[in-house]
Amino acid sequence: MFSNFKERIISAIAPDLPPLPGSGERAIGAGSGHHHSSPHQRLRFGGSGGQPMPDKFPYARPPFLQLLTPDELRASADHNVRPIIVPRDINLLPWGTGYAECVNSGKSEWNEDQGAFCRQVLSDPEHKHPDLPYTYFGIFDGHAGYGAALAASHQFHHILHEKLVDCLELLLPRDADATNGGGDGTKLNPTFPHPIYFQRRVTKDELIIGALESAFFNMDSLIAQDSDRYRDAGGCTACVSLFIDGKMYVANAGDSRAVLCQRRATPERPQTNTDSGIEPDPLEASCYPVPFSADHTPETERERLLNVARLKPHLMGKHYVAMEYAKRPHVKDMGQRILCRQGTMRGWTYKTLTMEDLCMPVVNGEGKRSRLLGTLGVTRGFGDHELLAINTGIQIKPFLTPHPDVRQRDLTQVVSIPDEDNRDGDYGVLVMATDGLWDVSENEAVSRTVFQTLSKYPTEKHRYTMVAQELVARARGKINDSGHWRLADSKAAATVDDISVIVIPVCQYYKEHVEWTQNYKRDLEHRRRQAQANMAQEAVNVLNGVIAEEAHVVEEEEEGEVVVHEARTSHKQAEAPRRVDGTVDDTLVVELTPSLEQVQLKDPDSAAAESNKEKTNDKDREAGTTRHQSQQQQQQQKGRKGKGKH
Repeated sequence: MFSNFKERIISAIAPDLPPLPGSGERAIGAGSGHHHSSPHQRLRFGGSGGQPMPDKFPYARPPFLQLLTPDELRASADHNVRPIIVPRDINLLPWGTGYAECVNSGKSEWNEDQGAFCRQVLSDPEHKHPDLPYTYFGIFDGHAGYGAALAASHQFHHILHEKLVDCLELLLPRDADATNGGGDGTKLNPTFPHPIYFQRRVTKDELIIGALESAFFNMDSLIAQDSDRYRDAGGCTACVSLFIDGKMYVANAGDSRAVLCQRRATPERPQTNTDSGIEPDPLEASCYPVPFSADHTPETERERLLNVARLKPHLMGKHYVAMEYAKRPHVKDMGQRILCRQGTMRGWTYKTLTMEDLCMPVVNGEGKRSRLLGTLGVTRGFGDHELLAINTGIQIKPFLTPHPDVRQRDLTQVVSIPDEDNRDGDYGVLVMATDGLWDVSENEAVSRTVFQTLSKYPTEKHRYTMVAQELVARARGKINDSGHWRLADSKAAATVDDISVIVIPVCQYYKEHVEWTQNYKRDLEHRRRQAQANMAQEAVNVLNGVIAEEAHVVEEEEEGEVVVHEARTSHKQAEAPRRVDGTVDDTLVVELTPSLEQVQLKDPDSAAAESNKEKTNDKDREAGTTRHQSQQQQQQQKGRKGKGKH
């Protein structure tokens, strides 16, 4: 009851604010608008059985904007005021990145743009390599509803992370000796081969680009799978930037755009126009944009679309023709020659006009007014699985693709002189925005606005947020007395579309990468020293083991000699009673060699013979000793007698 009373008060104060999207009748009422005329929208809000299906994600603005209450969401969608929304806390975005947005002037009830960012770390589960951090930014421009853009902002970074984890072991930094093993002396994982084992060389750049491309396709497939359980999400374009390993990758599908704004450090001073007396601004002359994406519209992709129609004519039915005419044919021109080109022809030729030529071309219109099957103005992106062409009901999705255009830049190759204080100009400032900005702003004008605003606030902490706010304000323009939005500079019509802008200071990321590189080298050196210490300790342990084993062997040999000596003594003692008793038994005789003890069992006869032999030898030794002593005594007596004679 209180909520109903609150809504009535808000409606009385601001009757143009739309109610929040929900379920049931409220959702159907919220969806009433100019989109309902197409079969696509009837499926989206009614479903096949006429019952509304729930949204997968409730409508919300990007989390870093902190618009948490329903009143704040309604206020951000005020088409009369078109407020410019910026983050309350800039610390939520890395590197002081700027963001700003504003709603359309009545084109759709809600802001169908979405922004997202994510900071993640690729970790080695075996802890053999240092962690690899990365940062991702995404901007999504929805059409025919906000569902696809909202789903991409919530889910795309999870899909991208899974794709990067798939090639984790090839992306993590390795030691220079990785060809022979890990940086810490370990062997390479045989279950996941190193690039040196590949038949074709695969670089890290190709792996990251492949991860982005496959993530785009998987995101589109996920939206298609959800169409059975949730309301049709419509479609959206996607522009994504990935900062990883000191490089910047930008992937784009659709007519959103990414431009790297740069500035020369020492611009040549332009010549002064003496006639007018006006000297050009040196800052304006030194700024230049570098496109990092290409718009995918029916006009820019005419060749691809006509080639699809030529190869698969059943997709056109009998309502369209894969032709392009220099002049739109009419019934009155039947039978006359008309200048045209068919399919992917680059040149023009004549043909006689027939009834088939009166069908609508697959691509008609020029520039931003070009349309695919007379319905859609973009040819790449997510969703649009249920989108049908106006008046014909032909499915448009077979002509669409989520395949992105990926471009990269190696920031480690950028030369920046610290004395010139031109880091923003050397590394550039990346501006990612939806077509609401680019419809009324040229790349050069955006680049000038970026550096003009930065020069006004050289030390301001919010300087990049101010750049984003200024870009949105210039594209939105001001409302005049007639209620029309006009550009402040030229009084031309301002954009009526949603505007979302992300301003990324690339140099701030590079500072973070340099710090990470230093920590990585320090960690790598620590790993090397630890590996060397472990190897040295292992060698010492092995040497100590060898020494201990040798000492044990020597000790065993000494103990063996003692045992043998004791055995011989006991053997002699055992023989004495045998001589006295005269009994003959089986006798154990111990024979010693320098390195071997042999125990032999001898027969009684041989034992008795040996004992008699030993007795004889003992008697001979005793007799010899007695004779030797008697000889010595005789000599002594002779000597005494001789002395007495003298």
